[in-house]
Amino acid sequence: MRRLLIVLLALAGVGVMLYPAAAAWFSDRVHAGEVTAYVDSTGAMTPQQRLALLSEARAYNATLPDGPLRDPYTFNASGTATEVGDGVAAYRGALAIGTGGMMGVLEIPEIGVDLPIYHGTSDATLAKGIGHVYGSSLPVGGEGTHTVLTGHSGFVTATLFNDLQQLRKGDLFTITVAGEVLTYRVDQILTVLPNDSDALRRVPGKDYVTLITCTPTGVNSHRLLVRGERVPTLQAPGGAEAVRSDVLDPGLPWWAVGMVGTLVGAVVLTLPLRRRRSGLPRHAREPA
Repeated sequence: MRRLLIVLLALAGVGVMLYPAAAAWFSDRVHAGEVTAYVDSTGAMTPQQRLALLSEARAYNATLPDGPLRDPYTFNASGTATEVGDGVAAYRGALAIGTGGMMGVLEIPEIGVDLPIYHGTSDATLAKGIGHVYGSSLPVGGEGTHTVLTGHSGFVTATLFNDLQQLRKGDLFTITVAGEVLTYRVDQILTVLPNDSDALRRVPGKDYVTLITCTPTGVNSHRLLVRGERVPTLQAPGGAEAVRSDVLDPGLPWWAVGMVGTLVGAVVLTLPLRRRRSGLPRHAREPA
């Protein structure tokens, strides 16, 4: 009985240690499925349908007023934010593809990010992926646009933007939207106070995307802003899907090996001592 209790406590300890990694892996699997579904949905569209979506989004961007953006983490999650451009209804309907209403996919090969982008920055949205900041440009590119995307860091159950601080100037990231791949090169990294939104303004003639997360992790007193400027996308045979990296599949989790080893060890330890001794040679069991 004592041995069984020790084994159960050991298993509980291993479970606690492995929970963050396991939860993050399962979350990555869910994200991979959502990204795959999005790629399939856009692939099933005709070129005319995709062009119509992009044209609608560009028309929406043209209605956006100049001026600073608010900090996305202070937005009202109830959806009662101040109307911007053509309003919330028009915003929610733009680039909403598939049953989940995904806007696009953000891929950052340098830190293994391949995540769905959703409209808005509510708690529910940021818990399942990357949020697009209402009031910033929709992610379809173009001169004078500035898209702002935000994600949590420090989540126990998901990776999201945990490693955003590892990006450096010159690193590339892409946004896939309606079958089109837009590539951006990091050109500016800032740490600012939550109410400092000057760096999020649109700049005439420039095509920017800024990625935002809270920093330092767990303190969240500031915002980390990683900005990328549009550069040409290197196309490969096969189109948009061919230029994606292999971060889509989370692969075999390392923690699974440790869990299996622990379970096997637990089974061996809980076997009755007499049964284990029965496997020894006779001369080893009997005294001389």
